[in-house]
Amino acid sequence: MKRKLKTLILVIIPLVFITIGFSFDRTRYSTDPESAYLLNGININMLRAVGHFDNPGTPVQIYSAIILRCTHILRFTGTDLETDVLLHSEYYIEVLRHSLIVMNAVVLFFLAFVAFSLFGNIWLALLLQISPFLSVTLIEELFTKVAPEPFLFATVAILTMLLFEYYASANRQNKKYLYAFALLSGFGLATKMTFLPLVIIPFIILDGLGRKFVYSLLVIPAFILFTLPAAKGYPYMAKWFLNLGTHTGTYGQGSTGFIDPAQYARALVQIITNNKELTTVFLVSALVLIAYIFLRKRLTAINPGKEPLILFSLFIAQAGSILMVAKHYHSNHYLFPALSLTGPVVVFIYLFLNSHLKEKGKKLLRTGLPFIVSLVLVAALLHKSDITLAYNGYRMSNQDTDETMSRIESNYNGYVKTYYYPTSFNEYSSLRWGNIYSRQIHTDRLVQLFPEGLFYNAWDKSFQLWETSISPAEFLKKYGGKILLIGGPKTAEEIKMVEEAGLKLNKLSEGRLQVIYEVDTAGSSFFKATTHVTPPSWKTESGFETFSDNKQWVMAGDEKFCENTALTTEKPRTGKYSFSLPGMDIFALNYELRNIKPGKLYGISIWRFGGDEESALVVSAQNSDNFYIKSKGVTEKDALGWSKIVLNFKIPDGFADDRLKVYLWNHSNKPVWFDDIEIAQY
Repeated sequence: MKRKLKTLILVIIPLVFITIGFSFDRTRYSTDPESAYLLNGININMLRAVGHFDNPGTPVQIYSAIILRCTHILRFTGTDLETDVLLHSEYYIEVLRHSLIVMNAVVLFFLAFVAFSLFGNIWLALLLQISPFLSVTLIEELFTKVAPEPFLFATVAILTMLLFEYYASANRQNKKYLYAFALLSGFGLATKMTFLPLVIIPFIILDGLGRKFVYSLLVIPAFILFTLPAAKGYPYMAKWFLNLGTHTGTYGQGSTGFIDPAQYARALVQIITNNKELTTVFLVSALVLIAYIFLRKRLTAINPGKEPLILFSLFIAQAGSILMVAKHYHSNHYLFPALSLTGPVVVFIYLFLNSHLKEKGKKLLRTGLPFIVSLVLVAALLHKSDITLAYNGYRMSNQDTDETMSRIESNYNGYVKTYYYPTSFNEYSSLRWGNIYSRQIHTDRLVQLFPEGLFYNAWDKSFQLWETSISPAEFLKKYGGKILLIGGPKTAEEIKMVEEAGLKLNKLSEGRLQVIYEVDTAGSSFFKATTHVTPPSWKTESGFETFSDNKQWVMAGDEKFCENTALTTEKPRTGKYSFSLPGMDIFALNYELRNIKPGKLYGISIWRFGGDEESALVVSAQNSDNFYIKSKGVTEKDALGWSKIVLNFKIPDGFADDRLKVYLWNHSNKPVWFDDIEIAQY
């Protein structure tokens, strides 16, 4: 078979990969992690810091920024990028998803092409292309997610190509390998910390302690390079990974300790039983290495030590991945680097045997390679039913979402729609999740574009307009008492949490993903206990227009309200004056709430012009650890472009101080003005 024809054959599987991937669905309006990567991509385009760095996942955010920018340019919408992406979030997520599928199809081709070019064996190249289909987890994640996993797969593939090049090189001392391995390792770690066990591969195979040491040092600046947009999050990132390492539960939760032995043993058993192909390849590589240790004197070797060392490094990397994931195992996608190494491990087992067996054994091995490829192909095809099940699951989930929305529109006219947070499947919940994990930079724009974005936050036990909590009285006054709660709660624990917060729910319908409830406002203690049915017991307000005789104080009637600092006549909402906070970390107002008692309810509102969600109204105790609350988002805008921001809060039980401080804080780089404050106690 001519070389060009063989190269053409290598295009077939990547084309199959694209065809299947494009036909796949994903759960529309999924929150975690697609929307976080989408909105952080907007952040980078706006030259703002990202707000999601748990993975860290920064390369995916940079990739998102590039794809969003290119797509927006080609759409010719006439709107700015932020507005266009927020209005068409699902469209942009699908563009990101499909572009990742194409990227990995191209990677699959080049992975096979490099193997074929270096080793001249079409069967080895095909083996590499087929091996991802051995894992349902790999295929499903690659086809359905905008997440670090597709990037991890590409990173492992590029690492494999580099290993092939290093293996075949006559000059392994060339510094390009040292730098390339370090750069790739830093990139992998910046993509997701589950890549960490694979960092050991270059460390093991590089010759000499000096080169190993230099490689280890270079990984650090490489990691920093690829996480620069998340630099503000380094302290949080460090704390996050420290908690993961020092707690036995998932996501840094659970009791303090490295592992729970019983839980760890169960996790190892589950990993083995849930990933049979990975386990099989891992055990075969272990047996080959053990056989080499005992039989190496009887084996012939063209290049002694090269293949065993590389195979050993891959074995250690897979073992490290399995052992690390077992600490917090609850999903196979955390094994992505180990799963992605399955094909390369099989190839290096072949190269090892081909190099160390006698001629008769080599001939038998080469003759049996097509059979091995066929066996892998059959094993991959056996997963067709699992892939089909996943495919149908996504389709059914999206159909359920469409039916839920259609049912609401046709059957519940006149009801205000609120969405259960944190888990409901709709455009608003998806965007809100992304906004929270992108430093809430897009709150004002979301309020402007989607003024119907109302939520019940199960964690805060409050109704909210995007990030702004709305008091029960204000909610009923503005939206009425006919309220739907869409998306959840679903589990018994979630239902109990909502009921204990004082909401009485009547279930109207339940689908595959979501439940629709009607809120019984009359029977809900949430509304009875906190609705302000009488005028406030105390109230003060100020437009910052009246001053003491010496001009040092802003007055509210006969009482001193706050010091006369930072007031300006350049942009008032009413009257002549407003507070001006022209730059970052400037404070103003500093009003004291006195005679504070546990159980008291307060509502504070003020109007803001300019700035963004980082320009906030804050209420804090002298020691902010005892009490601290900051405004998020806006509730309404007036005709002049001023936004109303609101804080509603209850003094917690056991609060010992007798006063709180109310102040304005500009934590943005934009100038901001505040005017017309109102404070009420109920």
